[in-house]
Amino acid sequence: MSFLWIGLAITLVVEVPIVAAFYRGQRVRMAIACAIATSATNLALNFLLARRTFTFDRTLLVGEAAALIAEGTVYFFVATDRDWRRALTASAAANLASFGVGLLLF
Repeated sequence: MSFLWIGLAITLVVEVPIVAAFYRGQRVRMAIACAIATSATNLALNFLLARRTFTFDRTLLVGEAAALIAEGTVYFFVATDRDWRRALTASAAANLASFGVGLLLF
């Protein structure tokens, strides 16, 4: 169980600064939004992976894609500029970075 919390902590350490960097002038707001959205999607994905209704690879692929879209949607609505391209790019960059770090560490 502690493995999940360590994974969440690493994910937050990687993703929060990346998302904040995309939003000058609203870094604190976006860092908080990222922390909340990422925590929710990370815990949901880990719950789904633990249940393994589908294969691990399929669940991971669908879960990561859903996280990218869900987090990007949060960034779109929280940011003051309402820019879909920036929101989804920030989400993609953060998720790719944390996924890569996860592969390296685990």
